[in-house]
Amino acid sequence: MNYYKIYPNNLSFRRIFQMLIIVILLFSSCSTMRTIPIEVATLPKERIPNEIQSLTLINRAANSRFKDFRGDSLQQVFYQRQFNVDTVLLDLKASDTLLIALGNILFESGRFDVVIPENRFPNINSYRYIPTALSWEEADSLVHVYNTDAILSLDYFNHHLVTKYRRMSVFNQSSNDFFPVYMADITIAYETMFRIYYPFEKRLISNIVVSDTLYWEDSDLDIRDLFKRFTTVKGALIEAGIHAVLNYSEKIAPQWSTSQRNYFAKGHPMLERAHQLVTLNDWQGASDLWKKLAGSSPKSLKSKAEFNLALAYEMFGDIEEAIRWALKSYETMYRPVTYNYIERLNIRKQEIAQP
Repeated sequence: MNYYKIYPNNLSFRRIFQMLIIVILLFSSCSTMRTIPIEVATLPKERIPNEIQSLTLINRAANSRFKDFRGDSLQQVFYQRQFNVDTVLLDLKASDTLLIALGNILFESGRFDVVIPENRFPNINSYRYIPTALSWEEADSLVHVYNTDAILSLDYFNHHLVTKYRRMSVFNQSSNDFFPVYMADITIAYETMFRIYYPFEKRLISNIVVSDTLYWEDSDLDIRDLFKRFTTVKGALIEAGIHAVLNYSEKIAPQWSTSQRNYFAKGHPMLERAHQLVTLNDWQGASDLWKKLAGSSPKSLKSKAEFNLALAYEMFGDIEEAIRWALKSYETMYRPVTYNYIERLNIRKQEIAQP
């Protein structure tokens, strides 16, 4: 019987074998790693001095011109005017919601402790359009009463509101007839000014104006259905205030986002024990174990421990030390994951160093 025996080309076989070895090494390397989500801060554009760790929030914009409009009554006024209104509305509730929301966001950022006094409207009986700057005697009194470092004051608040309603006739080709469509929209142009007073140095730390324009629009074949679901005037005023808070908080407080980090969790009993500590959020305990490995291990294990220590120091907030350990790991044994991590740490270092 005749038959053919096929021998693989030696060069192709070697290449395939080499690729297989690389894949096996990569798979075994990656399998020793774990990925965890961490919260990474994007630092604000305007840096508040570190001496200021706590703020008393007050609303100096609200004066006698501000009214606490009831939502249903306010809506009825707009209906009576056919929902075609162009006016400035100074709503006390909207300005107060802004202040409370700002306090919550600043506190959640982890950057500031916040106090919002019950008596937070010092100018409620004033007729002044824009309040003069807070006197240092007043500022000093407030920080002593509420045991904070500085005063964050809403010193100006304005909502220019335009509402429109119209009825349009649309031709229906299938019925060869016209039918009505009801349309409504709300436009709010807001402007706010926030100041931070630091009485210890008698210095105005920050004076920021935040302004923008928001727009709502909807339509329906039934006018009742349209206004049942359409944003109310009161709701739009409050939403505009929240929008101003989000814009302002980005300027003075860190913004947190979730990022992914890798670390070596297998390959040695101490790595596995440290992994258990990481799951318990005990980074100090884990770093103690990694330091022992980094001091007395073979190169492969040593570089893994050094890599993990870089992550630990990033978690501690010490980016310089994190970079130092990442470089040590890179010098001990080259790994692509280490190179990528060093790049990421250097980007964070540059962001922190920005004025």
